[in-house]
Amino acid sequence: MKKGCFIKSVIAITIFVGVVVYIVQYKLEEWLKEPANYLQITQLAENWDTKANFIRNSIQKDSLGVLLSSYFSNVESMEDVVNWEEDLFLIGLQDAIDDSLITTDEISKLTLLLKKEKNEKSTINRN
Repeated sequence: MKKGCFIKSVIAITIFVGVVVYIVQYKLEEWLKEPANYLQITQLAENWDTKANFIRNSIQKDSLGVLLSSYFSNVESMEDVVNWEEDLFLIGLQDAIDDSLITTDEISKLTLLLKKEKNEKSTINRN
């Protein structure tokens, strides 16, 4: 291998490795994780009836379905939810459906969380 060809290949490999490291450190979450989370949310919205079969039928289950449809209409784009792991409504929803029995207190808590998030988002959008 000639000296010039070796130097060119070392430079090309160094640039390639630098690009890969940059993408993994700074862009991987933006390109892969957020769209995957958004896809999960939209799948849940479309298949709510089949996914909620384990929850006992009650008025609270119907109320939860209405709250979820309101939440999904509020989440129009991925930018609306800044941090999926810290989204209080989704955390409260998970806590509510863990025991397969939804109480009136859990519904009222989720309603308050949803109203709070809507107010926060509208305040952010005004600025």
